[in-house]
Amino acid sequence: MDSAKSTKSVQSKRNSGLLKALLLVLAGLAINLFFSNLTKILELPLYIDNVGVIISSVMGGYIPGITTGYLTNAINGISDSSSYYYGTLSVINAVIAAYGAHRGWFKKFHTIILTIILFTISGGVLGSILTWMLYGFDYESAKIFAKNFYDGGMSPFMAQFCSDVLYDVIDKTVTVILVLILLKLSDILFGLKKVDFSFWHQNVLNEEQIKAVKKSKARKNSLRQKVLILVSIVMLVVALVTAGISFLLFRGKLIDDNMDMGTGITNITAELLDTGKIGYYINRNYKDDEYKMILSSMERIARSHGDIKYVYVVRMTPSGYEAVFDADIGDENHWKPGQIIPFQEHFEPYIHDALRGEEIPPIIMDDEYGWLLSIFRPVKNEMGDTVCYSCVDIRMSHLLDDEKNFLAKVISLFIGFFIMVLAIFLWLTDYCLVYPINAISLTSRNLADKLGGGEEEGAEKIRNLDISTGDEIETLYLAITKMSSEIVQKVADIEEQKDTINNMQNALIQVLANMVENRDKFTGNHVKNTAAYAKIILEELKKQDKYKDIITDDYEYTIINSAPLHDVGKINVPDSLLNKNGRLTDEEFKQMQNHTLAGQNIIDEAANMVKDSAYLQEAKNLAAYHHEKWNGTGYPYGLKGEDIPLSARIMAVADVFDALVSRRSYKPGFPIEKALDIIREGSGTHFDPEIAETFLKAEKDVRRVAQENYERDNPDEANSAGDTAKTEGSGENTEKK
Repeated sequence: MDSAKSTKSVQSKRNSGLLKALLLVLAGLAINLFFSNLTKILELPLYIDNVGVIISSVMGGYIPGITTGYLTNAINGISDSSSYYYGTLSVINAVIAAYGAHRGWFKKFHTIILTIILFTISGGVLGSILTWMLYGFDYESAKIFAKNFYDGGMSPFMAQFCSDVLYDVIDKTVTVILVLILLKLSDILFGLKKVDFSFWHQNVLNEEQIKAVKKSKARKNSLRQKVLILVSIVMLVVALVTAGISFLLFRGKLIDDNMDMGTGITNITAELLDTGKIGYYINRNYKDDEYKMILSSMERIARSHGDIKYVYVVRMTPSGYEAVFDADIGDENHWKPGQIIPFQEHFEPYIHDALRGEEIPPIIMDDEYGWLLSIFRPVKNEMGDTVCYSCVDIRMSHLLDDEKNFLAKVISLFIGFFIMVLAIFLWLTDYCLVYPINAISLTSRNLADKLGGGEEEGAEKIRNLDISTGDEIETLYLAITKMSSEIVQKVADIEEQKDTINNMQNALIQVLANMVENRDKFTGNHVKNTAAYAKIILEELKKQDKYKDIITDDYEYTIINSAPLHDVGKINVPDSLLNKNGRLTDEEFKQMQNHTLAGQNIIDEAANMVKDSAYLQEAKNLAAYHHEKWNGTGYPYGLKGEDIPLSARIMAVADVFDALVSRRSYKPGFPIEKALDIIREGSGTHFDPEIAETFLKAEKDVRRVAQENYERDNPDEANSAGDTAKTEGSGENTEKK
């Protein structure tokens, strides 16, 4: 039920965001058209047609901004087709604005100047280059600055370029000022700063979560990068293939048009000729009125189109062309009637056909006469014999300009379209792939980090994602959700079993320790007391931030629960020694000392059956080394200083203090004050001075535990151990010597 409500909430937010984005695009479009038409009405030398684009980008992001730019140019293109090609500049401005808004560029003066510079590069620099490629330089229609620069000696391109950049600085400055004013009005009047244009297929991520998603590291390339690369490659391949095919078709169409024009001209010229008078024309030429009339008509034909270079009639001879007519349109290389002109290199493959009067295909040649398309039409007499060729040479140099213009249009349209498609793909990739997958990854990692404590919270975060992409990602999400729930249950079962095992282990240790200690009728609570004092020392060390690399929660747990085993070796000590009244002899004392080695051996045997047990390792340290002394005079090994394990140094203080304040078969308990003094006196000799100092700093807690132990052991006696205990023996003789 909650999942269904959550899904409906996400869908509602998505639909609301789409509607707001649509309204933002329409508002941006209206703003663009308003200011664009206003500049035309006022006859301002500016455009101001990107105000709405920038506002849509700042408030809604890349998609609304790019859409606004494209729609603006599409509408303007109805009356002026050139607007289509400038749509790319609007798209680039949209990208700059969205990128800058995301980084707060519209909030500080120096970054506002930066945006104006970037907009100027887009509109002024790129726009000027595009204009040059599309239309070149037209002095008559050029702006006043361009004319002045040109008159001042600049090249046409530089004159137009400098003028466009200068105008665009003014244009974009005014544009940004208008944008800032309108954004402020939007905030004041409608309380609207941003439009949440999203496409969530899951519960909405907050800003911090989105940053975490974007910062999450992939092994090599992120999915977003791969989509970007893949789409870019596909788009580039499609663009190159499409542009290449379009260019070839366009070029072919231009050539076909020129061929059609050339064929028409040669046909008209052929109609002027009397096929029976070709020799007459050569001999009489300028002296004959008919010749002059034909030549005059050919000259008019030659001047009818700017791309026509030559119109002429020739007769083919083995030596070359024999000129019959050559329309004089001011060329210094004008042929005289009867003049023989050698065949050009490009014509050599067709000489044989020409001498036989056969059809000659159109020839494109580039020689001393220029880059020309030559059309040769055989002119036949009544008998069907070719008597001459009607010819026309058409300039091809204009093809370069037309092709450059065509490529500029194709590239301009493609760049804008490429940016738009890329933005849409990245947007869809983020919401349909990147955010859901990375959200699953982050929450799953969070669950893994919380195993052993807090895994239910981690599983709940996975469930709360509520991914509903309707594809394999949703299937993966559902599988992970189910798996996470099962993991939580398994971990709970394992933790329960672990607690049971730990409790059993601790209980068995306690029973074993009590069995050992209860053989001595005076030390039954010693294992509990020493564990309590060890805990006090460990807690105080943690407060003082000492041994922080060693004293972890697990370490503290291990020491406290293994402390009861420190005297497990006494199981090998005879009852007569444990319960002897009075001091032990030297031989008896040596026998008593062996309980440390016996304890070490007992725990070693257990450790051999349980591999990698830190618990038993520390138990062995306690059993073997708790009678070692800081100055090296202890037993069984005579270890010194920090060669003694930390756990054993802690147990040394706890063990001696409890032995001092507790009643034994050979002595009554000492007063707490005297026991503390003995610990203080033994600091640096018997005890690690840092551990002893820590123990003494926790005197309040030490007294509380000692008092509780005394009251438990002596329920019928008065107030405290200090009121009833009698001083006897030495603090150095806590082991019955």
